[in-house]
Amino acid sequence: MKRKYHILRIFLALFCVKFVVFAQAEYPRVIKDFVRINDNVKIVKDAKIKSSIEIFQNNGKEDTLRVTAYDSDGYILSEFSRNDTTFDGRGEFVIRKVNYIYNKNKLLTELIDSSGAVPVRTYLKYDELYNLTDEEVFIQNKRVRSYSYDYDDLSRLIESVQKDIINDCKITETYIYDSYNNLVKQKIQNKCDPLEKKAAENSYNYKYDDQYRILEKRTIVANGSSKTETFTYTAEGKPESSYLILGPDSFVSKKYSYDKENSVRIIRIESLEGKSKTSDVVIKYDKSGNRLLEEYYDANNKMIYNYRFIYSYY
Repeated sequence: MKRKYHILRIFLALFCVKFVVFAQAEYPRVIKDFVRINDNVKIVKDAKIKSSIEIFQNNGKEDTLRVTAYDSDGYILSEFSRNDTTFDGRGEFVIRKVNYIYNKNKLLTELIDSSGAVPVRTYLKYDELYNLTDEEVFIQNKRVRSYSYDYDDLSRLIESVQKDIINDCKITETYIYDSYNNLVKQKIQNKCDPLEKKAAENSYNYKYDDQYRILEKRTIVANGSSKTETFTYTAEGKPESSYLILGPDSFVSKKYSYDKENSVRIIRIESLEGKSKTSDVVIKYDKSGNRLLEEYYDANNKMIYNYRFIYSYY
């Protein structure tokens, strides 16, 4: 059971500040990995956070899972993380060590991944509109991959080309957006895979309310499988509920409730072929909106374990 809760919170742990993951549009990989990596920069800067530490607590034992350092403008400088990859939480960790370097315009220009025995360096270049145009990946000073990116007149990424330098092949992706600038179609032509004769396609369709919030998101991936998510909001615009249909006999529902102590409780019900399972998490914040604690409860309202967040400030 512990592993199930751990999988659930991976998305909640993307940021250590106040950020409830709810209805989200899809983005190309490069946008998620580089452009949006500092989406919470204003919150971090306003709170004057210098570093955050995430600690896992269970049965009286503590384990540090993530340490993130920020500059005085709220941008991520480095991150160390340990993610348990086992199903039953045996403690087999994948360790990541990443450093981020920016130019004077606060554009990410270099990423150094020291997770493995040999560092992997990624260099980024931009155009005059600050659109990311080139990405080059080096291992031991040898270029192994490169990416080029093209945009439309609205600065939306419409094509990315990945070149595998070692195997001399490329992967081309094209992107189409709706009128709200959200990704609705991704086509992938993989010339590096001899078995892939035709382009694969992923599609995403959205329904919005009059405040441009996502009410429904339907995802159809290249293998033909699909899922549909629906969302509701409170009068204040906060997440209220979500419902994810995974198949004819499978769904996941979530309900969000808030109290005056600046916390949110998320009740998650997962049903597969008529069998249901309920999980419960309470996330607590300080007055500035920084996450302080995540508490995970079983069906009997007994806390199983928690994640604690500690901050240092400028």
